[in-house]
Amino acid sequence: MLASMSELPEGIEPAPIPEPKDSALGIVVRRSSRGALEVLMGRRARGARFMPGHLAFPGGKLELGDQPGRPGALERCASREIQEETGVGIPPEAWHDAGERTTPPFFSVRYRTRFFVADAPGACDLPATLPAPEEIESLGFHDPADVSAEWEAGRALVPPPLLPILRMMDLERPASAVALAARIEAINREEEPNPRIEFEPGVWVLPLRTRTLPPASCTNVWMPGGRRFVVIDPGSAEPAENEKLLRVVDRRVRQGCRVEAVVLTHHHRDHVSGAATIAAALRVPVMAHSDTLARLARELLGVATRALADGDEIDLDGMSLRALHTPGHAPGHLAFFDARRRVLIAGDLVSGLSTILVGFADGDMDAYLDTLARMAALAPRSVLPAHGPPLPGRVLEGAIAHREAREALVSAALGSAARPLAEVARDAYADTPGAPAFLRELQTGAHLRRLARRGDAVEHANGSGWSRPPAAATSS
Repeated sequence: MLASMSELPEGIEPAPIPEPKDSALGIVVRRSSRGALEVLMGRRARGARFMPGHLAFPGGKLELGDQPGRPGALERCASREIQEETGVGIPPEAWHDAGERTTPPFFSVRYRTRFFVADAPGACDLPATLPAPEEIESLGFHDPADVSAEWEAGRALVPPPLLPILRMMDLERPASAVALAARIEAINREEEPNPRIEFEPGVWVLPLRTRTLPPASCTNVWMPGGRRFVVIDPGSAEPAENEKLLRVVDRRVRQGCRVEAVVLTHHHRDHVSGAATIAAALRVPVMAHSDTLARLARELLGVATRALADGDEIDLDGMSLRALHTPGHAPGHLAFFDARRRVLIAGDLVSGLSTILVGFADGDMDAYLDTLARMAALAPRSVLPAHGPPLPGRVLEGAIAHREAREALVSAALGSAARPLAEVARDAYADTPGAPAFLRELQTGAHLRRLARRGDAVEHANGSGWSRPPAAATSS
């Protein structure tokens, strides 16, 4: 049954979706010497907490100095942020309201952002030295078509909510700031309920509320493809969430694309709870590793299935995904690699919110670390996890280093006499006292089993605990 595959044990409440903070951004536009529309954009510092390295419109969160609760607070916020980040002065009364967007729930920090549009003042000379390089590391007026082309080519990072705005500015070139604000407001109103979220060209994503391990509250449903696309890991059991997914799928279908299949990375409940529902609604098969399909035989009864093996290619007419068998977190775990763009859809290999649990009964720490090393050898540019935001490719080496460091702490917590698992876990995770005890113990157990296979730990009979191996006898 699915309950036995849950990522969320009974008695543990799901994490709440983080409440968004109020913020504002400013879209400052001008006409070039050739009459072309240009927009002020800054590249966020690579050390920034939110959207590092992304080319974005300047903005930030509402602060006390903006007088929250009084009329015009968000306009004042936009003016202050523009001044602080770019040195450009825009009076609050110059802004035109352009609607609102809210950060999706795969980020641990979310914003309810009000968009504003204004004409650039006068010549609008930009400062030679940026006033806040820790936030904005480069700044300039850009042609929307150039930014869109750079993003499509994989040479620029752009926050997903900006992409439809840039496309519209390129195609329509509104004649005034008022007209531009009205068009952006319409786009935001359309996008908010059924968003087209793309961090990578051709790869849509929708986070759905699932019963997953905290701190995650959602599972990302990735939808990669060209003229055909697949729906990866529809893991929600909530009808409203699945209806939202079907609306987003329909939006892509209405653009001339076709759904090929529902694809599963592995069998855990927060990745498969909506699989049968979505496959039946779309009239497509479910594709997964044979181990996963075997575990889900009852849940997928009446649904067409197809087994995927390591190395299988999924041709999506404009994109090709290679299925990669990546056991460790689960025996039949698959990841999917777009070799042309060097993008890895990673399932539960890594998370953008926490470390991955390998301690379930069918988890294997040796296999998990081997898998991470194989995926790192692919040198992906971007990693798209099932929980949390996209990650840079180097996250795979970081996950290996983190697990090795934790294993050293587990080994150090062993003594010559047997110690209960709970005590070993407590000491090995002394640096994270807030972590739930059962999670510490599951992960510690996975490391201990790996140490035991190498002869570096001993499990004592009757469950009395773990210790270091006896010292080797010395001959006299």
